[in-house]
Amino acid sequence: MKRLLALVLAFFLLFGFLFSVAAEEDRFDRSYTRFNDYADAVSEEEASLLNAKVRAKLDEIQMDFPICVFLKRNSETTLSEFGDDFYARNHFGCGEDKSGILLVLDLQNAKFNILYYGEADTLIGDDMRETLSDSFIADCRDDDLSYYQLFDRYYDNVFQMVEEARTHPTTTRFAAQDTQTTPMPDWYPENTDGFEDFHGEDLPTVVDDAHIFTEEQMQTLSDKIRSVNERLGIGYVAFTSDDNHGLMPEEYSSDFLHFNGYGVGDGYGAVVFYLSLDPSDRCWLTTSINSYEPLFNADVTYEIDEMVDSSIRGGEYYEAFLMHADYVESLFSNFSEDLPSWYPEGTRTYDLDRSDREFAAKIVKDAPRIVDNAGALSPTQLQDYSDALKTLTGQYALDIVIFTDASCRAPKGEQYADDFYYYNGYAADGILFYMVNTTDTPSYGILFYGKGEQYLNLNLIGRVQSLIQNKKTDRAIEKYMKLINFVLRHQRLPLHPAAGVFCLIVGVVVGLIVASLVLDQMKRKMVITRQISARSYLVDGSFRLFGKSHDFLYSDVTRTAKPKETSSSGSSSSGSSRGGSTHTSGHSAGGSYSSGGRRF
Repeated sequence: MKRLLALVLAFFLLFGFLFSVAAEEDRFDRSYTRFNDYADAVSEEEASLLNAKVRAKLDEIQMDFPICVFLKRNSETTLSEFGDDFYARNHFGCGEDKSGILLVLDLQNAKFNILYYGEADTLIGDDMRETLSDSFIADCRDDDLSYYQLFDRYYDNVFQMVEEARTHPTTTRFAAQDTQTTPMPDWYPENTDGFEDFHGEDLPTVVDDAHIFTEEQMQTLSDKIRSVNERLGIGYVAFTSDDNHGLMPEEYSSDFLHFNGYGVGDGYGAVVFYLSLDPSDRCWLTTSINSYEPLFNADVTYEIDEMVDSSIRGGEYYEAFLMHADYVESLFSNFSEDLPSWYPEGTRTYDLDRSDREFAAKIVKDAPRIVDNAGALSPTQLQDYSDALKTLTGQYALDIVIFTDASCRAPKGEQYADDFYYYNGYAADGILFYMVNTTDTPSYGILFYGKGEQYLNLNLIGRVQSLIQNKKTDRAIEKYMKLINFVLRHQRLPLHPAAGVFCLIVGVVVGLIVASLVLDQMKRKMVITRQISARSYLVDGSFRLFGKSHDFLYSDVTRTAKPKETSSSGSSSSGSSRGGSTHTSGHSAGGSYSSGGRRF
Protein backbone atom coordinates (compact mmCIF):
# COMPACT_ATOMS: atom_id res chain seq x y z
CA MET A 1 0.00 0.00 0.00
CA LYS A 2 2.85 2.40 0.83
CA ARG A 3 4.41 1.64 -2.52
CA LEU A 4 1.17 2.52 -4.28
CA LEU A 5 0.82 5.80 -2.39
CA ALA A 6 4.37 6.75 -3.31
CA LEU A 7 3.71 6.00 -6.96
CA VAL A 8 0.46 8.00 -6.89
CA LEU A 9 2.35 10.98 -5.46
CA ALA A 10 5.09 10.61 -8.06
CA PHE A 11 2.42 10.48 -10.76
CA PHE A 12 1.01 13.87 -9.78
CA LEU A 13 4.48 15.37 -9.38
CA LEU A 14 5.38 14.25 -12.87
CA PHE A 15 2.40 15.89 -14.50
CA GLY A 16 2.88 18.98 -12.40
CA PHE A 17 6.41 19.14 -13.78
CA LEU A 18 5.22 18.61 -17.35
CA PHE A 19 2.66 21.41 -17.17
CA SER A 20 5.25 23.73 -15.64
CA VAL A 21 7.60 22.91 -18.53
CA ALA A 22 4.86 23.73 -21.02
CA ALA A 23 4.08 27.01 -19.25
CA GLU A 24 7.72 28.02 -18.92
CA GLU A 25 8.97 26.88 -22.32
CA ASP A 26 9.23 30.39 -23.75
CA ARG A 27 11.18 31.85 -20.90
CA PHE A 28 14.93 32.04 -20.68
CA ASP A 29 16.56 28.65 -20.04
CA ARG A 30 18.18 29.00 -16.62
CA SER A 31 21.61 27.45 -16.23
CA TYR A 32 23.16 26.88 -12.84
CA THR A 33 26.68 26.41 -14.17
CA ARG A 34 29.15 29.25 -13.84
CA PHE A 35 30.91 28.66 -17.15
CA ASN A 36 28.21 28.80 -19.85
CA ASP A 37 29.60 27.84 -23.25
CA TYR A 38 26.98 28.33 -25.98
CA ALA A 39 29.66 28.36 -28.71
CA ASP A 40 31.32 25.00 -27.96
CA ALA A 41 34.60 26.84 -27.47
CA VAL A 42 35.85 24.19 -25.05
CA SER A 43 35.19 20.49 -24.60
CA GLU A 44 32.71 19.18 -22.02
CA GLU A 45 35.58 17.95 -19.89
CA GLU A 46 37.28 21.37 -19.99
CA ALA A 47 33.97 23.09 -19.18
CA SER A 48 33.59 20.81 -16.16
CA LEU A 49 37.08 21.74 -14.99
CA LEU A 50 36.33 25.46 -15.30
CA ASN A 51 33.04 25.05 -13.43
CA ALA A 52 34.76 23.08 -10.68
CA LYS A 53 37.45 25.74 -10.42
CA VAL A 54 35.03 28.62 -9.88
CA ARG A 55 32.72 26.65 -7.56
CA ALA A 56 35.67 25.89 -5.32
CA LYS A 57 36.17 29.65 -4.89
CA LEU A 58 32.58 30.76 -4.31
CA ASP A 59 32.45 30.07 -0.58
CA GLU A 60 36.00 31.25 -0.03
CA ILE A 61 35.68 34.59 -1.86
CA GLN A 62 31.92 35.08 -1.36
CA MET A 63 31.53 36.47 -4.86
CA ASP A 64 30.15 35.02 -8.09
CA PHE A 65 32.18 34.66 -11.31
CA PRO A 66 29.98 33.52 -14.22
CA ILE A 67 31.10 33.50 -17.86
CA CYS A 68 28.85 33.53 -20.94
CA VAL A 69 30.37 32.62 -24.33
CA PHE A 70 28.21 32.68 -27.47
CA LEU A 71 28.45 32.91 -31.24
CA LYS A 72 25.19 34.71 -32.05
CA ARG A 73 22.30 36.20 -30.15
CA ASN A 74 18.93 37.25 -31.52
CA SER A 75 18.83 40.50 -29.63
CA GLU A 76 20.01 43.90 -30.80
CA THR A 77 20.68 45.15 -27.29
CA THR A 78 24.19 46.18 -26.36
CA LEU A 79 26.57 43.60 -24.97
CA SER A 80 26.37 45.12 -21.48
CA GLU A 81 22.54 45.11 -21.57
CA PHE A 82 22.59 41.49 -22.67
CA GLY A 83 25.02 40.70 -19.82
CA ASP A 84 22.85 42.42 -17.22
CA ASP A 85 19.81 40.45 -18.38
CA PHE A 86 21.77 37.17 -18.44
CA TYR A 87 23.10 37.78 -14.92
CA ALA A 88 19.67 38.62 -13.50
CA ARG A 89 17.71 35.85 -15.24
CA ASN A 90 20.09 33.16 -14.05
CA HIS A 91 20.08 34.49 -10.47
CA PHE A 92 23.84 34.85 -10.28
CA GLY A 93 25.47 36.76 -7.43
CA CYS A 94 26.34 36.25 -3.76
CA GLY A 95 24.50 37.85 -0.85
CA GLU A 96 21.69 40.35 -0.87
CA ASP A 97 23.57 42.68 -3.21
CA LYS A 98 24.15 39.87 -5.74
CA SER A 99 27.88 40.51 -5.78
CA GLY A 100 29.75 39.12 -8.76
CA ILE A 101 31.85 39.69 -11.89
CA LEU A 102 30.47 38.55 -15.27
CA LEU A 103 32.51 38.03 -18.44
CA VAL A 104 30.42 38.13 -21.63
CA LEU A 105 32.26 37.08 -24.81
CA ASP A 106 30.78 37.40 -28.31
CA LEU A 107 33.01 35.13 -30.39
CA GLN A 108 31.37 35.96 -33.72
CA ASN A 109 32.06 39.69 -33.41
CA ALA A 110 35.20 39.32 -31.24
CA LYS A 111 33.71 41.53 -28.52
CA PHE A 112 33.69 41.14 -24.78
CA ASN A 113 32.57 43.00 -21.68
CA ILE A 114 33.38 42.50 -18.01
CA LEU A 115 30.52 43.62 -15.76
CA TYR A 116 30.63 44.22 -12.01
CA TYR A 117 27.74 43.84 -9.54
CA GLY A 118 27.15 44.49 -5.84
CA GLU A 119 30.29 44.56 -3.71
CA ALA A 120 32.44 43.98 -6.82
CA ASP A 121 31.19 47.24 -8.33
CA THR A 122 32.42 49.28 -5.36
CA LEU A 123 35.47 47.16 -4.49
CA ILE A 124 37.11 47.04 -7.92
CA GLY A 125 38.41 50.43 -9.04
CA ASP A 126 38.83 51.71 -12.59
CA ASP A 127 42.56 51.01 -12.67
CA MET A 128 42.06 47.39 -11.64
CA ARG A 129 39.24 46.92 -14.15
CA GLU A 130 41.40 48.33 -16.92
CA THR A 131 44.28 46.04 -15.99
CA LEU A 132 42.03 42.96 -15.96
CA SER A 133 40.56 43.95 -19.32
CA ASP A 134 43.99 44.60 -20.85
CA SER A 135 45.23 41.27 -19.56
CA PHE A 136 42.29 39.47 -21.15
CA ILE A 137 42.84 41.29 -24.47
CA ALA A 138 46.52 40.31 -24.44
CA ASP A 139 45.60 36.67 -23.80
CA CYS A 140 43.03 36.77 -26.62
CA ARG A 141 45.75 37.87 -29.00
CA ASP A 142 48.04 35.05 -27.95
CA ASP A 143 47.53 32.44 -30.68
CA ASP A 144 49.37 29.84 -28.59
CA LEU A 145 46.62 29.83 -25.96
CA SER A 146 43.61 27.55 -26.34
CA TYR A 147 40.17 28.77 -25.26
CA TYR A 148 40.42 26.64 -22.15
CA GLN A 149 43.75 28.23 -21.23
CA LEU A 150 42.31 31.67 -21.98
CA PHE A 151 39.43 31.23 -19.53
CA ASP A 152 41.59 29.45 -16.98
CA ARG A 153 44.01 32.40 -16.92
CA TYR A 154 41.11 34.84 -16.72
CA TYR A 155 39.82 33.06 -13.62
CA ASP A 156 43.29 33.16 -12.07
CA ASN A 157 43.51 36.90 -12.73
CA VAL A 158 40.04 37.77 -11.49
CA PHE A 159 40.39 35.68 -8.29
CA GLN A 160 43.71 37.30 -7.52
CA MET A 161 42.34 40.76 -8.30
CA VAL A 162 39.49 40.40 -5.80
CA GLU A 163 41.76 38.99 -3.09
CA GLU A 164 44.28 41.79 -3.58
CA ALA A 165 41.55 44.43 -3.57
CA ARG A 166 40.26 43.19 -0.23
CA THR A 167 43.74 42.95 1.25
CA HIS A 168 44.97 46.29 -0.10
CA PRO A 169 41.91 48.39 -0.91
CA THR A 170 43.92 51.48 -1.81
CA THR A 171 47.15 50.22 -3.39
CA THR A 172 47.37 46.90 -5.18
CA ARG A 173 49.76 45.42 -7.65
CA PHE A 174 46.85 45.37 -10.11
CA ALA A 175 46.85 49.15 -10.21
CA ALA A 176 47.58 50.46 -13.70
CA GLN A 177 51.22 51.32 -14.19
CA ASP A 178 52.33 54.50 -15.87
CA THR A 179 53.78 53.27 -19.13
CA GLN A 180 53.74 56.68 -20.78
CA THR A 181 57.08 57.32 -22.43
CA THR A 182 56.43 60.71 -24.06
CA PRO A 183 54.27 63.70 -23.12
CA MET A 184 50.68 63.52 -24.26
CA PRO A 185 49.76 65.64 -27.31
CA ASP A 186 48.43 69.16 -26.81
CA TRP A 187 44.84 68.12 -27.45
CA TYR A 188 44.84 65.65 -24.56
CA PRO A 189 43.30 67.28 -21.42
CA GLU A 190 45.19 67.16 -18.13
CA ASN A 191 42.05 66.04 -16.30
CA THR A 192 39.61 63.77 -18.11
CA ASP A 193 37.13 63.44 -15.23
CA GLY A 194 33.66 64.67 -16.12
CA PHE A 195 34.52 65.13 -19.80
CA GLU A 196 31.52 65.82 -22.05
CA ASP A 197 31.49 65.65 -25.84
CA PHE A 198 31.44 68.95 -27.73
CA HIS A 199 31.38 70.13 -31.34
CA GLY A 200 34.81 71.28 -32.51
CA GLU A 201 35.27 73.95 -35.16
CA ASP A 202 37.54 74.13 -38.23
CA LEU A 203 39.00 70.71 -37.50
CA PRO A 204 41.51 69.17 -39.92
CA THR A 205 40.28 66.15 -41.86
CA VAL A 206 43.77 64.59 -42.02
CA VAL A 207 46.17 64.50 -39.07
CA ASP A 208 49.47 62.89 -40.11
CA ASP A 209 51.52 62.67 -36.92
CA ALA A 210 53.47 59.73 -38.42
CA HIS A 211 54.53 61.92 -41.41
CA ILE A 212 53.81 59.31 -44.08
CA PHE A 213 52.03 61.52 -46.67
CA THR A 214 53.54 63.97 -49.12
CA GLU A 215 52.12 67.50 -49.22
CA GLU A 216 50.23 66.66 -52.41
CA GLN A 217 48.78 63.48 -50.88
CA MET A 218 47.80 65.39 -47.74
CA GLN A 219 45.96 68.01 -49.79
CA THR A 220 44.15 65.52 -52.03
CA LEU A 221 43.07 63.27 -49.15
CA SER A 222 42.06 66.24 -47.01
CA ASP A 223 39.91 67.74 -49.81
CA LYS A 224 38.27 64.38 -50.47
CA ILE A 225 37.31 63.78 -46.84
CA ARG A 226 36.13 67.36 -46.37
CA SER A 227 33.87 67.03 -49.41
CA VAL A 228 32.37 63.82 -48.04
CA ASN A 229 31.83 65.38 -44.60
CA GLU A 230 30.12 68.46 -46.01
CA ARG A 231 27.90 66.58 -48.47
CA LEU A 232 26.75 63.97 -45.98
CA GLY A 233 27.04 65.99 -42.77
CA ILE A 234 29.27 63.45 -41.03
CA GLY A 235 32.31 63.50 -38.73
CA TYR A 236 35.10 61.57 -40.45
CA VAL A 237 38.88 62.03 -40.16
CA ALA A 238 42.12 60.28 -41.16
CA PHE A 239 44.77 59.97 -38.44
CA THR A 240 48.29 58.52 -38.31
CA SER A 241 50.75 58.35 -35.41
CA ASP A 242 54.01 56.65 -34.48
CA ASP A 243 53.35 56.87 -30.74
CA ASN A 244 50.29 55.70 -28.79
CA HIS A 245 51.65 57.37 -25.63
CA GLY A 246 51.32 54.25 -23.54
CA LEU A 247 47.64 53.72 -24.42
CA MET A 248 45.98 50.95 -26.37
CA PRO A 249 45.61 52.15 -29.98
CA GLU A 250 41.84 51.62 -29.71
CA GLU A 251 41.72 54.00 -26.75
CA TYR A 252 44.13 56.50 -28.24
CA SER A 253 42.15 56.82 -31.49
CA SER A 254 38.90 57.07 -29.53
CA ASP A 255 40.30 59.80 -27.30
CA PHE A 256 41.47 61.64 -30.43
CA LEU A 257 37.86 61.86 -31.63
CA HIS A 258 36.36 62.75 -28.25
CA PHE A 259 38.89 65.31 -27.06
CA ASN A 260 39.09 67.16 -30.40
CA GLY A 261 35.32 67.44 -30.78
CA TYR A 262 34.94 65.53 -34.04
CA GLY A 263 31.46 64.28 -33.06
CA VAL A 264 28.60 65.74 -35.09
CA GLY A 265 24.85 66.02 -34.52
CA ASP A 266 22.93 65.44 -31.32
CA GLY A 267 24.49 61.98 -31.03
CA TYR A 268 28.09 63.29 -31.32
CA GLY A 269 28.96 60.55 -33.80
CA ALA A 270 32.40 60.37 -35.40
CA VAL A 271 34.70 57.86 -37.08
CA VAL A 272 38.47 57.79 -37.67
CA PHE A 273 40.69 55.61 -39.84
CA TYR A 274 43.76 55.29 -37.66
CA LEU A 275 47.17 53.96 -38.68
CA SER A 276 49.45 53.23 -35.73
CA LEU A 277 53.14 52.90 -36.55
CA ASP A 278 54.08 52.71 -32.87
CA PRO A 279 56.86 50.07 -32.77
CA SER A 280 55.17 48.39 -29.81
CA ASP A 281 51.76 48.07 -31.55
CA ARG A 282 51.57 48.49 -35.33
CA CYS A 283 47.99 48.31 -36.54
CA TRP A 284 45.21 49.95 -38.48
CA LEU A 285 41.82 50.64 -36.94
CA THR A 286 38.41 51.94 -37.87
CA THR A 287 37.28 53.51 -34.60
CA SER A 288 33.80 54.98 -34.13
CA ILE A 289 32.23 56.73 -31.15
CA ASN A 290 28.77 57.47 -29.81
CA SER A 291 25.96 57.30 -32.39
CA TYR A 292 28.28 55.90 -35.11
CA GLU A 293 29.15 52.75 -33.17
CA PRO A 294 26.23 50.67 -34.58
CA LEU A 295 27.27 51.53 -38.17
CA PHE A 296 30.77 50.13 -37.86
CA ASN A 297 29.94 46.67 -36.61
CA ALA A 298 32.10 43.57 -37.03
CA ASP A 299 30.81 42.85 -40.56
CA VAL A 300 31.63 46.36 -41.75
CA THR A 301 35.09 46.51 -40.19
CA TYR A 302 35.92 43.06 -41.56
CA GLU A 303 34.98 44.22 -45.05
CA ILE A 304 37.18 47.28 -44.61
CA ASP A 305 40.09 45.21 -43.32
CA GLU A 306 39.90 42.85 -46.29
CA MET A 307 39.85 45.83 -48.64
CA VAL A 308 42.92 47.64 -47.25
CA ASP A 309 44.96 44.67 -46.01
CA SER A 310 47.27 44.16 -48.99
CA SER A 311 47.84 47.91 -49.48
CA ILE A 312 48.86 48.58 -45.88
CA ARG A 313 51.04 45.49 -45.57
CA GLY A 314 52.66 46.53 -48.85
CA GLY A 315 53.40 50.03 -47.52
CA GLU A 316 50.91 51.75 -49.83
CA TYR A 317 49.30 53.73 -47.01
CA TYR A 318 47.95 56.57 -49.14
CA GLU A 319 46.03 54.19 -51.42
CA ALA A 320 44.54 52.47 -48.37
CA PHE A 321 43.28 55.79 -46.97
CA LEU A 322 41.69 56.70 -50.32
CA MET A 323 39.88 53.35 -50.45
CA HIS A 324 38.70 53.82 -46.87
CA ALA A 325 37.31 57.27 -47.70
CA ASP A 326 35.40 55.84 -50.68
CA TYR A 327 33.96 53.08 -48.50
CA VAL A 328 32.83 55.51 -45.79
CA GLU A 329 31.18 57.73 -48.39
CA SER A 330 29.28 54.76 -49.82
CA LEU A 331 28.27 53.50 -46.38
CA PHE A 332 26.86 56.81 -45.18
CA SER A 333 25.18 57.47 -48.54
CA ASN A 334 23.20 54.27 -48.04
CA PHE A 335 21.75 55.74 -44.85
CA SER A 336 20.96 59.22 -46.21
CA GLU A 337 20.26 58.96 -49.95
CA ASP A 338 17.52 57.23 -51.96
CA LEU A 339 15.62 56.32 -48.82
CA PRO A 340 12.04 54.98 -49.04
CA SER A 341 9.46 57.66 -49.74
CA TRP A 342 7.95 57.38 -46.28
CA TYR A 343 11.07 58.97 -44.75
CA PRO A 344 10.87 62.78 -44.48
CA GLU A 345 13.05 64.61 -46.99
CA GLY A 346 16.59 65.22 -45.79
CA THR A 347 16.52 62.36 -43.28
CA ARG A 348 19.75 60.69 -42.23
CA THR A 349 18.87 57.44 -40.53
CA TYR A 350 22.10 57.33 -38.52
CA ASP A 351 21.25 60.69 -36.93
CA LEU A 352 17.63 60.00 -35.95
CA ASP A 353 16.57 60.26 -32.32
CA ARG A 354 14.11 57.40 -31.88
CA SER A 355 13.40 57.96 -28.18
CA ASP A 356 10.10 59.37 -26.93
CA ARG A 357 8.38 59.34 -30.31
CA GLU A 358 4.71 60.35 -30.37
CA PHE A 359 2.70 57.99 -32.54
CA ALA A 360 -0.64 58.53 -34.22
CA ALA A 361 -3.50 59.12 -31.80
CA LYS A 362 -5.70 56.47 -33.44
CA ILE A 363 -5.46 53.61 -35.90
CA VAL A 364 -5.11 54.62 -39.55
CA LYS A 365 -7.48 52.16 -41.20
CA ASP A 366 -6.16 52.72 -44.72
CA ALA A 367 -2.52 52.04 -43.80
CA PRO A 368 -1.31 48.70 -45.21
CA ARG A 369 -0.99 46.05 -42.53
CA ILE A 370 1.57 44.07 -44.51
CA VAL A 371 4.35 45.57 -46.66
CA ASP A 372 6.40 42.93 -48.47
CA ASN A 373 9.24 44.85 -50.10
CA ALA A 374 11.29 41.65 -50.14
CA GLY A 375 8.77 39.99 -52.47
CA ALA A 376 8.49 36.88 -50.33
CA LEU A 377 4.74 36.39 -50.82
CA SER A 378 2.53 35.69 -53.82
CA PRO A 379 -0.23 38.20 -54.66
CA THR A 380 -2.83 35.79 -53.27
CA GLN A 381 -0.94 35.34 -49.99
CA LEU A 382 -0.42 39.08 -49.73
CA GLN A 383 -4.13 39.78 -50.11
CA ASP A 384 -5.23 37.01 -47.73
CA TYR A 385 -2.77 38.02 -45.01
CA SER A 386 -3.60 41.70 -45.43
CA ASP A 387 -7.30 41.02 -44.92
CA ALA A 388 -6.59 38.84 -41.88
CA LEU A 389 -4.35 41.48 -40.30
CA LYS A 390 -6.95 44.20 -40.85
CA THR A 391 -9.50 42.01 -39.09
CA LEU A 392 -7.18 41.43 -36.14
CA THR A 393 -6.37 45.13 -35.97
CA GLY A 394 -10.03 46.10 -35.74
CA GLN A 395 -10.95 43.27 -33.38
CA TYR A 396 -8.24 43.85 -30.78
CA ALA A 397 -7.62 47.61 -31.21
CA LEU A 398 -3.93 46.92 -31.91
CA ASP A 399 -2.07 47.66 -35.11
CA ILE A 400 -0.89 44.17 -36.19
CA VAL A 401 1.69 44.81 -38.93
CA ILE A 402 4.24 42.79 -40.96
CA PHE A 403 7.18 44.37 -42.79
CA THR A 404 9.84 42.79 -45.02
CA ASP A 405 12.60 44.41 -47.08
CA ALA A 406 15.51 43.11 -49.15
CA SER A 407 17.81 45.80 -47.75
CA CYS A 408 18.25 47.77 -44.56
CA ARG A 409 18.47 51.56 -44.76
CA ALA A 410 19.35 52.18 -41.11
CA PRO A 411 22.39 51.02 -39.07
CA LYS A 412 20.27 48.33 -37.40
CA GLY A 413 17.37 46.29 -38.66
CA GLU A 414 15.38 47.12 -35.53
CA GLN A 415 15.87 50.85 -36.20
CA TYR A 416 14.73 50.50 -39.81
CA ALA A 417 11.61 48.59 -38.75
CA ASP A 418 10.87 51.15 -36.03
CA ASP A 419 11.16 53.96 -38.60
CA PHE A 420 8.77 52.12 -40.92
CA TYR A 421 6.17 51.79 -38.16
CA TYR A 422 6.53 55.39 -37.04
CA TYR A 423 6.61 57.20 -40.39
CA ASN A 424 3.70 55.24 -41.86
CA GLY A 425 1.31 56.50 -39.21
CA TYR A 426 0.54 53.35 -37.26
CA ALA A 427 -1.04 53.59 -33.83
CA ALA A 428 0.69 53.91 -30.47
CA ASP A 429 -0.63 50.42 -29.60
CA GLY A 430 0.60 47.68 -31.88
CA ILE A 431 2.85 44.74 -32.76
CA LEU A 432 5.29 44.79 -35.70
CA PHE A 433 6.88 41.63 -37.11
CA TYR A 434 9.82 42.53 -39.37
CA MET A 435 12.42 40.79 -41.55
CA VAL A 436 15.05 42.90 -43.33
CA ASN A 437 18.48 42.15 -44.76
CA THR A 438 21.61 43.72 -43.29
CA THR A 439 24.41 42.88 -45.78
CA ASP A 440 23.98 39.12 -46.27
CA THR A 441 22.50 38.50 -42.84
CA PRO A 442 18.76 38.63 -42.13
CA SER A 443 17.71 40.89 -39.30
CA TYR A 444 14.37 39.98 -37.79
CA GLY A 445 12.32 40.52 -34.68
CA ILE A 446 9.07 41.73 -33.18
CA LEU A 447 8.52 45.24 -31.82
CA PHE A 448 5.77 45.89 -29.27
CA TYR A 449 4.18 49.30 -28.79
CA GLY A 450 1.86 50.57 -26.05
CA LYS A 451 -0.73 47.97 -25.12
CA GLY A 452 1.08 45.50 -27.34
CA GLU A 453 3.82 45.28 -24.72
CA GLN A 454 1.64 42.88 -22.71
CA TYR A 455 2.84 40.19 -25.14
CA LEU A 456 6.49 41.17 -24.82
CA ASN A 457 7.45 38.19 -22.64
CA LEU A 458 6.01 35.63 -25.06
CA ASN A 459 8.76 34.22 -27.24
CA LEU A 460 6.87 34.65 -30.51
CA ILE A 461 10.02 35.10 -32.57
CA GLY A 462 11.47 31.86 -31.24
CA ARG A 463 8.67 29.89 -32.93
CA VAL A 464 9.57 31.19 -36.43
CA GLN A 465 13.30 31.74 -35.99
CA SER A 466 14.48 28.55 -37.71
CA LEU A 467 12.32 29.26 -40.77
CA ILE A 468 13.77 32.77 -41.10
CA GLN A 469 17.34 31.57 -40.71
CA ASN A 470 16.72 28.99 -43.45
CA LYS A 471 15.37 31.83 -45.63
CA LYS A 472 11.85 30.40 -45.74
CA THR A 473 10.27 33.82 -45.35
CA ASP A 474 6.84 32.90 -46.72
CA ARG A 475 6.49 29.94 -44.34
CA ALA A 476 7.71 32.08 -41.44
CA ILE A 477 4.97 34.63 -42.15
CA GLU A 478 2.37 31.88 -42.50
CA LYS A 479 3.33 30.39 -39.14
CA TYR A 480 3.45 33.82 -37.49
CA MET A 481 -0.08 34.57 -38.70
CA LYS A 482 -1.36 31.44 -36.93
CA LEU A 483 0.62 32.27 -33.79
CA ILE A 484 -0.49 35.88 -33.45
CA ASN A 485 -4.11 34.88 -34.01
CA PHE A 486 -3.85 32.28 -31.22
CA VAL A 487 -1.98 34.63 -28.88
CA LEU A 488 -4.48 37.47 -29.23
CA ARG A 489 -7.36 35.08 -28.63
CA HIS A 490 -5.94 33.06 -25.73
CA GLN A 491 -3.33 35.46 -24.26
CA ARG A 492 -0.66 32.77 -24.43
CA LEU A 493 1.35 30.74 -26.90
CA PRO A 494 0.01 27.39 -28.08
CA LEU A 495 1.62 24.33 -26.58
CA HIS A 496 4.76 23.47 -28.48
CA PRO A 497 4.27 20.31 -30.62
CA ALA A 498 7.35 18.76 -29.05
CA ALA A 499 5.86 19.26 -25.60
CA GLY A 500 2.62 17.57 -26.69
CA VAL A 501 4.49 14.57 -28.07
CA PHE A 502 6.57 14.41 -24.91
CA CYS A 503 3.45 14.45 -22.71
CA LEU A 504 1.88 11.72 -24.86
CA ILE A 505 4.96 9.51 -24.60
CA VAL A 506 5.18 10.02 -20.85
CA GLY A 507 1.46 9.32 -20.53
CA VAL A 508 1.88 6.01 -22.35
CA VAL A 509 4.85 5.12 -20.15
CA VAL A 510 2.92 6.01 -17.00
CA GLY A 511 -0.04 3.97 -18.21
CA LEU A 512 2.18 0.93 -18.73
CA ILE A 513 3.66 1.38 -15.26
CA VAL A 514 0.18 1.59 -13.71
CA ALA A 515 -0.99 -1.46 -15.64
CA SER A 516 2.03 -3.50 -14.60
CA LEU A 517 1.55 -2.58 -10.94
CA VAL A 518 -2.15 -3.50 -11.02
CA LEU A 519 -1.38 -6.83 -12.65
CA ASP A 520 1.34 -7.43 -10.06
CA GLN A 521 -1.16 -6.86 -7.25
CA MET A 522 -3.70 -9.15 -8.89
CA LYS A 523 -1.19 -11.94 -9.43
CA ARG A 524 -0.29 -11.92 -5.76
CA LYS A 525 -3.92 -12.69 -4.90
CA MET A 526 -4.64 -15.04 -7.79
CA VAL A 527 -3.72 -18.36 -6.06
CA ILE A 528 -5.42 -21.09 -8.14
CA THR A 529 -6.30 -24.31 -6.27
CA ARG A 530 -8.42 -27.36 -7.16
CA GLN A 531 -11.64 -27.76 -5.18
CA ILE A 532 -13.13 -31.24 -4.72
CA SER A 533 -16.68 -29.96 -4.46
CA ALA A 534 -18.63 -26.90 -5.39
CA ARG A 535 -21.75 -27.75 -3.47
CA SER A 536 -21.43 -24.59 -1.40
CA TYR A 537 -22.44 -22.67 -4.54
CA LEU A 538 -25.65 -24.63 -4.96
CA VAL A 539 -29.00 -23.02 -4.25
CA ASP A 540 -31.84 -25.44 -3.95
CA GLY A 541 -34.13 -25.46 -6.96
CA SER A 542 -31.90 -23.26 -9.08
CA PHE A 543 -29.84 -25.58 -11.29
CA ARG A 544 -28.11 -28.92 -11.20
CA LEU A 545 -24.31 -29.10 -11.42
CA PHE A 546 -23.09 -32.17 -13.33
CA GLY A 547 -19.31 -31.65 -13.17
CA LYS A 548 -17.44 -33.20 -10.31
CA SER A 549 -14.60 -30.68 -10.06
CA HIS A 550 -13.69 -27.12 -11.32
CA ASP A 551 -10.85 -24.61 -10.97
CA PHE A 552 -11.59 -21.50 -8.87
CA LEU A 553 -9.65 -18.34 -8.22
CA TYR A 554 -9.69 -18.40 -4.42
CA SER A 555 -9.56 -21.21 -1.91
CA ASP A 556 -11.66 -19.21 0.58
CA VAL A 557 -15.04 -18.39 -0.84
CA THR A 558 -18.06 -16.61 0.54
CA ARG A 559 -21.50 -15.81 -0.76
CA THR A 560 -20.91 -12.03 -0.42
CA ALA A 561 -19.29 -9.93 -3.14
CA LYS A 562 -15.61 -9.25 -2.59
CA PRO A 563 -14.83 -5.46 -2.61
CA LYS A 564 -12.39 -4.41 -5.36
CA GLU A 565 -9.28 -2.36 -4.64
CA THR A 566 -8.39 0.54 -6.92
CA SER A 567 -5.02 2.21 -7.23
CA SER A 568 -3.09 4.61 -9.46
CA SER A 569 0.61 5.18 -9.76
CA GLY A 570 3.18 7.21 -11.65
CA SER A 571 6.73 8.45 -11.71
CA SER A 572 8.42 11.83 -11.77
CA SER A 573 11.60 13.10 -13.33
CA SER A 574 13.53 16.32 -13.41
CA GLY A 575 16.70 17.59 -14.96
CA SER A 576 18.82 20.61 -15.78
CA SER A 577 20.73 21.74 -18.85
CA ARG A 578 23.97 23.58 -19.37
CA GLY A 579 24.18 26.20 -21.98
CA GLY A 580 26.36 25.24 -24.00
CA SER A 581 39.45 41.48 -38.20
CA THR A 582 39.76 42.25 -34.35
CA HIS A 583 36.74 44.07 -33.01
CA THR A 584 36.53 45.55 -29.55
CA SER A 585 34.18 47.81 -27.66
CA GLY A 586 34.94 49.63 -24.49
CA HIS A 587 35.46 52.93 -22.74
CA SER A 588 38.40 55.27 -23.09
CA ALA A 589 39.05 58.42 -21.09
CA GLY A 590 36.74 60.25 -23.48
CA GLY A 591 33.86 57.79 -23.53
CA SER A 592 32.55 54.75 -25.37
CA TYR A 593 33.92 53.49 -28.66
CA SER A 594 33.80 50.59 -31.10
CA SER A 595 36.99 49.67 -32.92
CA GLY A 596 37.95 47.09 -35.54
CA GLY A 597 41.16 46.46 -37.41
CA ARG A 598 44.29 44.32 -37.66
CA ARG A 599 47.85 44.20 -36.38
CA PHE A 600 50.73 43.98 -38.84
